[in-house]
Amino acid sequence: MTTIVSNPHVDPRLINAFFGLQLGGELGMFIIVLTAIGSPHVKRNTTWYTFCFAWILSCISYTFIFLIGQQTSPSFGACVTQAAGIYSAPILTTFATVAFALDMLLGVRAATTTQILPSRRYSITLALLIVPFFIWLLMFVGFLSFGLNNPALVKMGPNGTYCDLDSFTPSKISGLIVVVGTVLILVIEGYIATRLFKNRNLLQDRRFVAMAIRVMIFSLLGALGLGIGFAYVLFSEQGPAFDLITALLPIGAVVIFGTHLDLLDVWIFWRRPRSDSRQNDDIKSTSSSIISVPTPRSWT
Repeated sequence: MTTIVSNPHVDPRLINAFFGLQLGGELGMFIIVLTAIGSPHVKRNTTWYTFCFAWILSCISYTFIFLIGQQTSPSFGACVTQAAGIYSAPILTTFATVAFALDMLLGVRAATTTQILPSRRYSITLALLIVPFFIWLLMFVGFLSFGLNNPALVKMGPNGTYCDLDSFTPSKISGLIVVVGTVLILVIEGYIATRLFKNRNLLQDRRFVAMAIRVMIFSLLGALGLGIGFAYVLFSEQGPAFDLITALLPIGAVVIFGTHLDLLDVWIFWRRPRSDSRQNDDIKSTSSSIISVPTPRSWT
């Protein structure tokens, strides 16, 4: 069986930090999802779960050869699978975030205008759940086919963190899709913020105030993700700092989604229960994150 040789001059500190952050993000998102599923006091929209699972899948993609015990000398099959995964996973997280933002927009519109018919809302929600994973599957199969048809391009990354494809084509495709998706998210959340501030009666509700604040914070993070996406498209050098930035993003998602009051109430179980009015502030949260994991670049 063909194996992929890793660069013998990689920095073990970088590898340990990379996997520590990625695995920490993966474990953190698992805990958040399990808490939401297991607690009757935590209520979330279905697109929130889609977004969380997208992040978990992204972390698994970046740590795949590590998880199967082939980090130093992965087989060709494992390496090409991871390469396809790390190019398609950012597309999944981007479109899962678009779906989450659209779901939040529908909620705000329903609160300020005529309610959407239940049957129509069900169809829209179903589409928001399916489309991101359908796009991800198409891109994963496409990148996997590209790697299988070009085995000489399947290599371990220069930093020894994950397998990659030594070609500009996958990185350009994935990077441009991430950039377009991030712009769309910024537009949606900007529109949401405008609708909230135009309907000031909604701001009297603490839940909507918290959501408006998160929209502004997430918009700044979205601009950062957009800048990273452009860097992927325009440059070809991949230094250690870039891998660390990529690995920090899942931790950022854990911090954003794991600090809601209802989740904290479940975890800090020894404290006196909060009043119902305060506990309900985060119930049925519709806030969304606009962090998007960039795609790994190729190198010459």
